[in-house]
Amino acid sequence: MQNDVGDSAKKEKIVIIEGDEALGVQILAVLRRDGYSNVTVFKNGNDGLKGIYDVLPHLVLLDITLSGMDGYEVLSKKSAEPLLAKIPLFLLSTQAVPVNMRSIPQGSVAEFVMALHANPNDILAKINSHFGYEMNGHGKSVAKKKMILWVEDDKLIGTILEKKLLSSGFDLIHAKNGEEAMNALKNSVPDVVVVDLLLPGMSGFDILQGMGSDARMKAVPKMVLSNLSKSSDIERARILGANKFLVKASTSLDQIVSEIRQMCGLHG
Repeated sequence: MQNDVGDSAKKEKIVIIEGDEALGVQILAVLRRDGYSNVTVFKNGNDGLKGIYDVLPHLVLLDITLSGMDGYEVLSKKSAEPLLAKIPLFLLSTQAVPVNMRSIPQGSVAEFVMALHANPNDILAKINSHFGYEMNGHGKSVAKKKMILWVEDDKLIGTILEKKLLSSGFDLIHAKNGEEAMNALKNSVPDVVVVDLLLPGMSGFDILQGMGSDARMKAVPKMVLSNLSKSSDIERARILGANKFLVKASTSLDQIVSEIRQMCGLHG
């Protein structure tokens, strides 16, 4: 199902599998008003599971009580399929039906929505939070800018990449050395850290090691962007927590931004 919502359209694909047709229509209407243009609704489990395969959405909303295949069976089959297992899912229980937790595969549900009279606006708020949107002053949800801590001492590369990241919609903390980077991390937790390895004073390896000892930073995705390309350097960076290693000389600006977007969980 498509809906033209102009410049406010969001790119995330959502599949709703909801046995209560009226509630499904209400959720769809609220999502569309907020700019979600790629939302598909199914009323039974069989069609819904097929729809997940066909659409490969960024999020699934799954009702427990469905005709044919119930929500537990849909969830079980989804979890058993590697292509679908990692797709986040909200499990809905909106008809005073208790959730049988034993029937839910571990780690298969990102959010539970349990209410006798489900409020579509509350569901929208959870979806917006999941995708990183926040409300603006006009009552509309907008994408919250992702914060990137970027550590690079080369002035030319710094100027070029800084312009590219800012024009791509990121907020940016630019540190020119390891000391500046560690000071910045004392005051904020960025969404992604991008670090060069060859720096004055502290090396990029030292920064990664320092982040590894900070509980706040362990879940922050880390990218190495360096001209070092030996397998030993790549392996050392990986051991110290780097999720991605890119070689400057062989990586375009667009590739760098694309990788950062993926590490931030952004789509499109």
